[in-house]
Formats: sequence, C-alpha cells, structure tokens
Amino acid sequence: TSKLHHISNLASRCHAVGNMFHACMKDILSPLEEAGRDGVVFVSGDGAAHYCHPIFVAYIGDYPEQVLVTLVKSGLCPVCPAACQGIGELESICDPHPIGPILDALDAISEGPGEFARVCLDAGIKPVQEPFWKDLPFANVYRSITPDLLHQLYQGLFKHVVAWIQKACSTAELDARCWCLPPNHHIHLFMKGISNLSRVTGQEHDQISKFLLGLIMDIRLPDGLSNKPLIATVRGMLDFIYLAQYPIPTTQTLDQLNDHIFVTLGIRQAFDFPKLHFMGHYRMFIELYGTADNFNMEYTKHLHINIAKDVYAATNKKDEYSQMTGWLDRCKKMLQHEKYIRRHEDAAHNSQSPHKPPPSLISARHVQMAKHPTCQSVPLDVVRNQYGAHFFNAALARFIIPRLTPEANLTPQQIEAMSHTFDIPFTRIPVFHRLKFTSRDMYSLTPDVQFVMDSLHVKPPHLDKYKKAVPARFDTAVINFNNSGPAGVAGYCVGRIHCIFSIPCRGILHWFPTGPVNIPAHLAYVEWFTPFSCAIFEPNSRLYNIKPLIANGQRQASIIPISLIRQSVHLYPKFSAIAPTEWKSSNVLNLATSFYVNPFSDRFPYTTLF
Repeated sequence: TSKLHHISNLASRCHAVGNMFHACMKDILSPLEEAGRDGVVFVSGDGAAHYCHPIFVAYIGDYPEQVLVTLVKSGLCPVCPAACQGIGELESICDPHPIGPILDALDAISEGPGEFARVCLDAGIKPVQEPFWKDLPFANVYRSITPDLLHQLYQGLFKHVVAWIQKACSTAELDARCWCLPPNHHIHLFMKGISNLSRVTGQEHDQISKFLLGLIMDIRLPDGLSNKPLIATVRGMLDFIYLAQYPIPTTQTLDQLNDHIFVTLGIRQAFDFPKLHFMGHYRMFIELYGTADNFNMEYTKHLHINIAKDVYAATNKKDEYSQMTGWLDRCKKMLQHEKYIRRHEDAAHNSQSPHKPPPSLISARHVQMAKHPTCQSVPLDVVRNQYGAHFFNAALARFIIPRLTPEANLTPQQIEAMSHTFDIPFTRIPVFHRLKFTSRDMYSLTPDVQFVMDSLHVKPPHLDKYKKAVPARFDTAVINFNNSGPAGVAGYCVGRIHCIFSIPCRGILHWFPTGPVNIPAHLAYVEWFTPFSCAIFEPNSRLYNIKPLIANGQRQASIIPISLIRQSVHLYPKFSAIAPTEWKSSNVLNLATSFYVNPFSDRFPYTTLF
C-alpha cells in the first residue's frame, strides 16, 4: 500500500493514511451493510434454507492495527477508556467504550473541521471522517478487538519480561544455564544462550518460554534481593499464557486467568503498557467469541507465507500478480479434485466416516514403535556399559520371576532372593532407540493421518556420519507406577529410560515352555526418581523438586512395559546460585542431584499433570 511519502507534513500524512485505510475497508465491507440490515438466505449442510444477517463481529490485528481501527491514540487501550497514566494497574480495567457517544461524535463532521476535531477529542478518538464500521449494522468495534496471543503475549508481555530479567540477572549466568538444560522432544536448546539473540521471533519467544522459569530458579539478584517475587511473577505470566491457549476453556480456567493477571501485575511499575492491560479483557472476549487460539495472528501470518511469499517465489518475478493468481487458482482446483477422488474412493469401499469424539482438552495418544529394532543384536555387556543399564540382569529377573508363578504371590524379599540365581539364556537383545507418541486430528481434512506428538530418545554414545562423537541421550518420562488416572500427578513417577528392548524368543521358550504367556513385546529399563507423592513442592514456582531414587548408594532401576510410559518430561537441574562449570546438556542428568519438573515443555503435560 502507498505510504503517501509525497505529503511532507508527518501529522497530515498519518491522518491521510488513516482515512485511506478506512475508505478501502469501507469499500471491501460495503456488502455487509445491506446484507446485515435486510438479511440474506443461507443454505446449511442439510439443505435447509435459513434467513441470516451476516455482521461484522471480530477484527484480528496487532496493536498498531487495533489503534488504527478503533481511532484511539497510541498508548491507550483499544477496548476501554482507561487513562494512559497507570494503564498497567489492575484497577484500570473497565467496560468497553459505549458505541453511542462515539457515533454521535463522528456525526459532528457536518459542523465543520474545527468543531469535529474538538468533539472527537472529547470522545477520546481521532478525527477520522468515515470509519469503515460506522454504518455497519449491529457493529461495535470496541467489542470486536480480539485477543492476539502472538503480539500481545509472546511479542509483547513475554518479550518485556525477558528483557527485564536480563537486566536484573547476570546474562553470563543465564547463558551458562542454557547450556546445561537437558534435551527433550519439545525443547529447543539455545547452546549459545539467549542474551545475544536479535530480532527474536514469536516462535523463538515461545521456545524460550518453555524453560525460562528453570533459568531463574535459585539465581542470584543484585544487592542480595530475594528472587521469590521474580519467580512468582514469571510463573504467573507463564500460567496466563498457557491458560489463554486452552482450546476448551472452563469457568475454573477463566477464573485462573484473572488470578494470574494479579500475580503478573506484581511488577507493574516496570510494565505499564497497553498489552499488559489488555490481558484483563481476555476473559470477556473468550466468553463472547470462544477460545483465543481462534484469533491468533500466527494463522494469518502463516497464510501470508503460504499464499503470498511462497507463491511469489514460484513466479519469474515479472508480471507476478497474474502468475500468483493463476498458481493459487490451480492449487484450489487440485485440492477440490483431491477431495472429489477421496469421496469416491470412500464410497467405492463403503468406508464409514471415522468416529469423531467430542472435543477434549486431553487428546488420545498411542505409543508407536518401529517395526524393526534399531540394533538387532546388542550384547548385554554393551547394554550395561554403554546404555547405562548397570543392573539389567537383576531388573530383568525381578520382572520375570513373578510371572513364572503368578499364583504364588511372592513377596519382594522372595523375589530379590530368587533373582541372585536367575538364569538368563541369551547374551544379546534387540534394542530400539526411539519411542513415539502419535495422535490423530479427527477434525482435519485427513483424520487418518497420524502425527508424532511426542517422543523419547534412547541412544548410547556413537559417531555421526562425519565421524564426530555424539554423546549419549537417555530421555526422562512420566511413568504410571500405581494405577494413576488421566490427569494429575497421583500415581505417577519420573523415570529415565536407558534401554528399550524386546526379549528374544529363546528366552520366552526357556522360561515359559508350557505355553503362551503375557509378556509385552517391548520393555524399558528405567532409573527412577522420587515419586510426586514424595517430592518437595516449591511454593513460589509451584514446581515439584525431585531427586534420583537411591538405595545403598545405587540408583534404583526396574524393567517395565512401555505401555506404562505416559509422556516425555523435561527437567530443570537445580543450579543453586551459580551453574557448575562441568555441567553440560549431555551430562547434566548424570551429574546433578536435584531437579525441578518442567510443566511448560508442552501444553499436554501442563494440562494433564499440573
């Protein structure tokens, strides 16, 4: 669009650009005036005709666009008449602008430009001649500005909090802690730290939010100040960000939104800006229009990439508009043809549409293993020494012995005594280096396609294709050890997976020669941490503090069916005041003696566990 640079006066240019924007939008939305007022006939999927009134309801945009649309001055709230001074105060949140006085002020244009400007100033708006929403029926633009997770939370609030933390804490210490975070499927490791990042995108802020709380735990602040308010504030901010993204909100989660606003405003002196203030309106807009993820500008930016940037790249950069239009038209026809073919194939095979369960906050996940093992025949010595399964033989004995005579109800002491003489008839086992959790989106165009939602890596040290040494990686997981339910931490425990394997047929025939036995196809060797029921709950961060489960100086380990593994979990090492120099991402799970369980690695653990 034109920036009108030929207008030398900056104020006049901005005023002209605003009028041009509203004139263009008014022309685009002009069909809604008659349709919204008089109504039009729409046909639903079942063929029934309905008389409907399509109206302007929601506007998705970042803060500069919201200010432009609502006619308020920059620095003010685009929804309510809160004063600029103290806009970060919780008490500043009030009801949206009444639309009546605004429309009356806009009608004053017939009284001359001077009087029009004065009336608009009294009404708290800029003197724009014809806002595009003025003549739209049933429209209230101040109830149409929707939450924007990308710009308001990640690129707004979170960006400022990260900058404040970098000023309050040692950037060298923050970067050193980034180097010590263990790997996880959902965590992007910033091995060069976060202090030197420039032009940080919303995606990068999202990745940083998953481990920011772990970086400031036990960190030292200047002048000996307590870090408890900082930890509580960051926790409240992260809770708000995650609760705002819930696809299915409840009254309880909406109440929690307001609670976490109050916690976040504990540092309002440093964050007195409209994006923080707008958080107070989230509940109202979620109750009006549904979940905030429906209005996230990430979707529109993604569409901009798909239908503008990528399409332009496919042209020869000459007369690009006609080429882009033709390219998009062909893509649309190909998509329609694909749907047509799929519909006829389903009809030919008499296949029924997949059952669509009601939307749920917790999506169903399934464990998926490779058809063939990563390593077909691994010696048990290698399993013990390189995979870290030091007590593999004893753990396997404790797993098999109770299944030899299930009616005997052996005590743990009897099982332990029998394990010393237990015979293992093989010296090699097939080993798998990855476990995946998959799910389907039943409401997508491809409901049968499985997506990898989570995974666990279980790899010993090895050489990559360039002959460079790659350290071992044994991920941590949440494991059901006591008939736990679908949500909450009761009955769950964190374990570190050192080996995923199958028992050779030779062993099954040796131990159970008389017939079939219920031995799972895939087992896992797990080193345990303290259960959540015994973990320390840190009150400010509301994180569980766990430690490796040790008895007689040895880490406790077991062999379990992989069906008991619920999900991967990320751990923050307990750094104390300064991160030890010998800690690295590859060895911190071996060297650290205490950890915090990270609830923010993904929405699934935040929803199901915390």
